Amino acid sequence: MIQIGSTPWLTLVAALLIIPVHSRAEDEGNAEGKKSLDPVLQVGGQLWQTKLDVFQKHFESHGFEWLSASHAGLRSVDPDLEMFGEKVGETIVRSDEGIIHRVDISVFNRGDQGSLTGSDFKNTLERWQGYVTSATDTRPEEAKSASDAAVGLKRVLWYTADSAILLESSVSRNGPEFIRLRLAPKPKGAFYLGNTTGRVRQQVFRGDLRQNVTRQGDGDVVIKGVPMVDQGPKGYCAVASAERVFRYYGLETDQHEMAQLASSSSAGGTSQRMMYDALKTASTGVQLRVYDIIQFETKDFFDWIEAYNREAKKEGVSLAPDDPRRIVYLDQVYEALDPAVYLKVKSSRGNFFSGFKDDVIENIEAGVPLMWGVYLGLYPEKDIPQARGGHMRLIIGYNRQKEELIYSDSWGAGHEAKRMPMNQAFAMTTGLYTVKPAR
Repeated sequence: MIQIGSTPWLTLVAALLIIPVHSRAEDEGNAEGKKSLDPVLQVGGQLWQTKLDVFQKHFESHGFEWLSASHAGLRSVDPDLEMFGEKVGETIVRSDEGIIHRVDISVFNRGDQGSLTGSDFKNTLERWQGYVTSATDTRPEEAKSASDAAVGLKRVLWYTADSAILLESSVSRNGPEFIRLRLAPKPKGAFYLGNTTGRVRQQVFRGDLRQNVTRQGDGDVVIKGVPMVDQGPKGYCAVASAERVFRYYGLETDQHEMAQLASSSSAGGTSQRMMYDALKTASTGVQLRVYDIIQFETKDFFDWIEAYNREAKKEGVSLAPDDPRRIVYLDQVYEALDPAVYLKVKSSRGNFFSGFKDDVIENIEAGVPLMWGVYLGLYPEKDIPQARGGHMRLIIGYNRQKEELIYSDSWGAGHEAKRMPMNQAFAMTTGLYTVKPAR
């Protein structure tokens, strides 16, 4: 049995050096190089005194990589990662001022692992509850689900001398959604885990957000402190963007909860309308308001295409299909566009472009990131894992002098802050939304 809080090791590093040797001596059947997360439990309270960069060095072989350039979090999706002898999924380790304060381990989620039968889900949940009870030698207690939670959660909580450990699971009408294990230090465990009875960790007020706006000498105006999330290869761009915004406001949720609300699939992603409805649902009871600045409307879109075709005829370039009754996928329209002509039409027709710029500047100045729906592939972008198609990202800044928009994709390190010409940004826009504190 693994005892939390009673290990003889003084540091996590010592545990990492000793445990593999001890395990191989005790059980010659264990393979060398086993990528186990068991030491995270075995070191007890020493984990919460460990620097994240120390953890990264000693767990690098487990696939842990920095979530962003700020080095505030680590993420691993190594297929050989395991805990209690069972394979686990995405694991995230977060820090507060460089010291570990939170570990999230995905035992199962529909987005990464597909469907799970009800009986398999129940058995998995019971096994993991048994694992943690045995490892901690502590009786669990049922934690009341938050009335304002984004989705219905079953929550089982263990308190040890040093740690708070939370096993959460959720089932929707579509079947099992996720099982996750969360660890945080005691006595702040409830705070770092989003409370045991609520999702609000440390909600901010609208007037406080301006403090997050930074101004650089080159004209960049950027919101600092927007957390990074890595959606991985899933089509979870919209729900990952939503998670980042909610975390920015001090609210506990994750992309799997948002995916459940928005009925997202890992392959098909999320429609903007369903995402908008999911945002409104998730905002209920937590003093947030959702605003649609630009909502994709079929009629408006084809008005733009008609204007494009008129200009395309003048310039002798390809026309785009403009009869919605004959179009199955919007890709058919976008792929037929001449990007330069479309850019000219979008940036010169009416006051739409200037309105877009005003909306971006107004919200950034207020410290409010914008959820930005786009169609990729019209204009060149370097080093992105998705070449074409619908996508959602966050607008986090602008540069008025350079006429540039500064944005962030939910693909982890290297995607924190990128830029493009403001007119190209408007041309590829399919939707624009904000979530703001009510007061």
